[in-house]
Parts: sequence; C-alpha cells; structure tokens
Amino acid sequence: MKGVKALLFVVLIAAMVLTGCAAPAAPTQAPVPTATPVPPTATPAPTQAPPTSTPAAAATAAPTQAPAGGEKLGLGEDAYPRPPKPSKQYTIGVLVPHLSNPHFVGQAYGYIDEAEKLGAKVILYEAGGYQYLDKQIAQMEDLIASKVDAIILVATNGPGTVQVVEEAVAAGIPVINCNVMTDSDKVVTRIRSDDEVIGQMQADFMGEALKGKGNVVMLRGPAGTSWAENRGNAFKARIAEKYPGIQIIGEQYMQSSPDQGLRVMEDFLQTYPQIDGVYNGADNIAIGAAQAIVAAGKAGQIVITTTDFQPDCEKFVREGVISAAVVQQTVVIGRWGIRAAINYLEGREVPKALWTPLLLVTKENVDKIDLSGVRAPDGWKPPVAH
Repeated sequence: MKGVKALLFVVLIAAMVLTGCAAPAAPTQAPVPTATPVPPTATPAPTQAPPTSTPAAAATAAPTQAPAGGEKLGLGEDAYPRPPKPSKQYTIGVLVPHLSNPHFVGQAYGYIDEAEKLGAKVILYEAGGYQYLDKQIAQMEDLIASKVDAIILVATNGPGTVQVVEEAVAAGIPVINCNVMTDSDKVVTRIRSDDEVIGQMQADFMGEALKGKGNVVMLRGPAGTSWAENRGNAFKARIAEKYPGIQIIGEQYMQSSPDQGLRVMEDFLQTYPQIDGVYNGADNIAIGAAQAIVAAGKAGQIVITTTDFQPDCEKFVREGVISAAVVQQTVVIGRWGIRAAINYLEGREVPKALWTPLLLVTKENVDKIDLSGVRAPDGWKPPVAH
C-alpha cells in the first residue's frame, strides 16, 4: 500500500441510555475532532447495527465518526467495569452462530473467562453457521426450558430470532444481544462494534488508497445479518459521498467462509477485467478472496479491506496482500456481555447500548497492536454444550 500512511483508529465507546425498549440510536455523521469527539444527537433507528477495546499502542488518533448518543465511557476493557462478584451463582446461556471462526472463539473466551471471574456458569451453544437459524431457535428454547437466569444472543438472523427472544422475555429471562443483532426490541442491551463506522473506515481507507478512482467489488457476507447489511451499506454510502470517482461494479452475499470468498472472488475476476479494490464484510471471506487474487497473480495490485483479524488474515496483512483490517475486540464483547447480564440480574442499571472500540490494522502498524482483546489464548478450546 504505497503512499498510504498507516493509520490506527480508536473508535471511542459511547454508551446510549435510552428509555423503554426501543432499538438504539444509529450513528450519525460527526466532524473529525482534534481531541475527543462530541457525541452527535440522533433519533432512534431500526435495529441492525453492531462492537470492541483499545490497545496500549493506540495513541491519540481521532476517529472519523463517533457513535451516537450518551456519555463517553472512555477506552479499554474497563470502560464498562467488572461488577462485584454476586453472592449467588447465576447460570447464563450463550448462543453464537458458529465457532469455526477465531472471531467467535475469542468472544466465547470472553464469556467463559469473565463468568469464571464473577462466579457464574455459562452454557455455550453454537448453531453451526448463519444458515442454521432453526437450530439456534431450538437451542434458545432449550435454555428457556432449563430456566437459565439470562441469555446472551449473537443472532444468526435478525428477523428470524424475534419470536424466540420474546418467548424468553415472556418467561422472565432477560436477553442480552451481542455482536450480531436480533430485530427484537425486547433485549436488555446491545453490545457491539458500530458496523456503520466499520464500513466507513473501510471506505475511507479504500478511497485514499485508490486516490479516489477505480473499480471496486463487494463481498458482503450472509444476507439477513446485521453486520453484512450495515457495514456494506455504510461502505457504499461513504464511497458515493466522498469518492464519486470510485465505481462499485459488483457485490454479492455469501456465507462467511474462506471457500465462499474464494469462489465469489474467482467469479468476479473472470467477470470484470479491471478490479482495483475489494471490500470484504469479514476476514473469513477476505481470506478466500485474497487466495483468489494471489492465484491470479494480482497480489499487491488490488486494494483489499476487511473486518477482523484472525491469524490467516494477519498473515495476508503482513504480506501486503490484504491492505487493511478494521478489527473488533471480540474478547471484550464477551466480557461486557457477562458484565451486563450480572448487573441486570443484580438490579443495577444497564445502558441500552454499549459500543466497543475498533482498530485499523495495516502492514505498517501490525506489530504495535495489542491482540489480548481480540483473540483467545493459544490452545484454548470453547466448552460447547451438546
């Protein structure tokens, strides 16, 4: 990425405390501040939007946009502090879409490790993929029948999880929504990175790297997931607003896996003779796209941006094949999910939304990034319920 200055963005966390059970406010445009951002005002928007923490390496770079509403919590894992250990042991059910991606393994570690610190028990389920909505619903119904104290949901599908969330709430079980959003407005809180800001950060990097001109294709991710919709839509809107010389010539939804990223990127390379940039909704997709670009002999000739930073993605970043990764701190998402559940069960106020910070990682700054909030320790295995 010649001529592109290495950037490290720290997106400050904003906690939005809203009345009732309405969905949280969507981020709105804010000018780039010279110091700390002033949160803009905004009206509540439909759900679909998502989460992470800050390393010691993060200096004072200002974000391109601040999340909407509420007081700034500051930086790092302790911005939403660990509550006192309760006198009783709570049982918390956790549902994630799958554990084949280190993103969710890191998040699972956050749930499990934080629960241990607070004397809670976690029952962890994975659906096996975003396409297995029915399985996630069945797992959540099992948790409801087991009368767990709280449920943390990382949704396989936004609209498809509404009914089961409301079943849990009707049974007196609070639901914390983390990372990937349900469309239900009955959740206690939503803990996530801001997917709109993720899309905008990718767009800004892409626009500057291409000097405002070129052809771009988009590999969005699974249709119906909040992150695939919001990141992709924000990327397109930002490109249209700031870089009108960049044309988005193709976009496609697919499951979040390297083989799907490889397949779709190969198709794009055959269909379009001139591709200058590739947007990826997630690193699991970008890995496959990068493999296709390397195989085509175009590594280093195409700007590739993505979200998250599993080891295979890191390898491509270090090699300069993937140009930039906007990184969520997934361990922190897990920790905050448990903290919010315990706080709610102990009768403490919980903000309606908690936004976790983001990092922009490039070949130039990769050695300065603290990954303790991003990945599980080497060798750690999630204790999945069966």
